[in-house]
Amino acid sequence: MSSRVVLVSLGGNAEGLASALARLDLDVSVAHDLNAALIELDDSQLIVVEAADTAALALLCRRINDEAGSSHPPMLAVVAARDVETRVTVLEAGADDVLAQPIDERELAAMVDALIRRSAPTRLEHPATASPHAAHPQAGPGRVIVFASAKGGSGTTTLAVNTALLLAEMAPGNVAIADLDMYRGQVATHLDIYGRGSTAMLAREDVLSHTPEAIAEFGRLHPSGLMVYGGPYRPDDAYSVTGDHLKALITALRGIYATVVVDGGSTLDARALAVLNSADRLVVVVTPDIPALRLLHAALEVVSEMGGAVDRTTFVVNDIYPKSSITADQIEEHLSIRIGLTVPYDSENFLRAINEGQPVVLHARRSSAVAALRKLAEMLADNDVDDGAPRPPKKGRLGGLLGR
Repeated sequence: MSSRVVLVSLGGNAEGLASALARLDLDVSVAHDLNAALIELDDSQLIVVEAADTAALALLCRRINDEAGSSHPPMLAVVAARDVETRVTVLEAGADDVLAQPIDERELAAMVDALIRRSAPTRLEHPATASPHAAHPQAGPGRVIVFASAKGGSGTTTLAVNTALLLAEMAPGNVAIADLDMYRGQVATHLDIYGRGSTAMLAREDVLSHTPEAIAEFGRLHPSGLMVYGGPYRPDDAYSVTGDHLKALITALRGIYATVVVDGGSTLDARALAVLNSADRLVVVVTPDIPALRLLHAALEVVSEMGGAVDRTTFVVNDIYPKSSITADQIEEHLSIRIGLTVPYDSENFLRAINEGQPVVLHARRSSAVAALRKLAEMLADNDVDDGAPRPPKKGRLGGLLGR
């Protein structure tokens, strides 16, 4: 039976888009106003929306979310512009994915297929029965994105896991996450998935001589398509692992996957510095409290000596407090850094995600926190590094507390 799609068109090219969807063997119903569309939603597996401009499209997405609640089918927004800002605006308004015109029907087919599969009743393969990803060497080295923080409890693993899942949505089968926190790694726990081995075991092997298939045996394929390499269960499992071991492991993984997301933890020792040195992009997670900022202040002095590391860094504020007295602007001013993005407070969804092993991008995909994480994934996918704007000198209350 063909999947049913509701196309909501407000001043767009309804006829052309409906024809493209019909060629995918879909049962397409076209609505030119929201009320007509709402009647069709219960029996549909996908909503496709288009409008004359970005503002009207974002408003339409918000109205669908307001009227239909969080249980409506996934929503694909068709936009006229290809710039990142347009995509982010529409994603933040509640769309699940964005397709730019002119439409490539192969891209349309891939997005529609992924979103319809998402709307189907969830029946995830149990991790114990999941097959390892059929790893294949890359034509060129893949990118390595390292998440790290200066203080435990900052949400580094949470952000790394959710961003990796979003990047895997964009490039199924080409993204892996590696837990290289040798002390307290919890990537596997966040995903409720456990591999045959660990990154500590794999790092101690002569990994550069291993085939991609042999390396994949140490990981586990998450039902989302993300390949997961979990960290050591006990910290003493990694006592003999060195920084050179971890550098070799990263080199091996970037030869297999287009994108490797690394949870680098919060302990700035020789092993962590080796991991940071291997990063093409570094995401530093910041929490708005004085202990975390003092530790970050000291860590930045170390990282600045790595030559170019700060230029490859995106600073992300993870707002873990319901009413923080320290703002992102204050952090920028007193630490002389530029905050790329803030993930808003959402303790209920994040706590549920951690306890159930179901990341927020899978069970709360319309929350404001997930919208911010999608924006982060877009930034990383587009390699949108810092804009190079000058940073003001440290001063004031935070500067006094953080300085020596």
